[in-house]
Amino acid sequence: MNDSVPPERLTSSERPTPPERLASPERLASPERLAFADADERLDGSLSACFQGDHDTVLFFDGDVVLGGDFLDALTELGGQGADIVVITGDLTVSGRIALYDDTPGLYVEGTTRAETLEGGDAEIYIQDGVFTHLVHGYYNHGVLEAGRVETPWVINYDHDLRITAPGARHVDNYGFSAEAEFTRHDIAGSFVPEVVDPGRGSIVVERFLDRLRAGLPVRSWS
Repeated sequence: MNDSVPPERLTSSERPTPPERLASPERLASPERLAFADADERLDGSLSACFQGDHDTVLFFDGDVVLGGDFLDALTELGGQGADIVVITGDLTVSGRIALYDDTPGLYVEGTTRAETLEGGDAEIYIQDGVFTHLVHGYYNHGVLEAGRVETPWVINYDHDLRITAPGARHVDNYGFSAEAEFTRHDIAGSFVPEVVDPGRGSIVVERFLDRLRAGLPVRSWS
């Protein structure tokens, strides 16, 4: 990405390619519901090497998965309620958001992950490389969001254990004043349009921010 051009001004060919929006799940491996120990054995101990919490049930997809709509909605349609972790041994493509703010389900993907967004809260998320059309967001300090190299225009962190490499992104510290972020609570209110800023907190309201990105509207105040 050209660092001198804000993400909202990039041409369609320069933005991360959005995943194809599907009306319903179109291609996926048949999931198995496994005990954590059994799934961990299938993956040669990879789950126990990553996950820190106590987990009992794993929804295990052996192969690539393509889902229409938002990840959690599609998972419910597949009978994934009650799973502590979703494991995908291939690529994961979601036409909507991957937003995991509750404790469960966690997510583990061995292939490439593609979606509109990747958002983590209390859940543990471990993926490899990824492409996210609009943003990556880590919220608060209970969960973990770990990824390899990520292509996305915005990374917004609110005091989260966010472990990613996103060299083309603009980084926002939505909680404090990190020297590693391009925007912090010092200057968010003056750098972004008022429609996406909570004036009392001086932070970005991520839902409003995402709505404007989806609509192709500017989020920077000078745009």
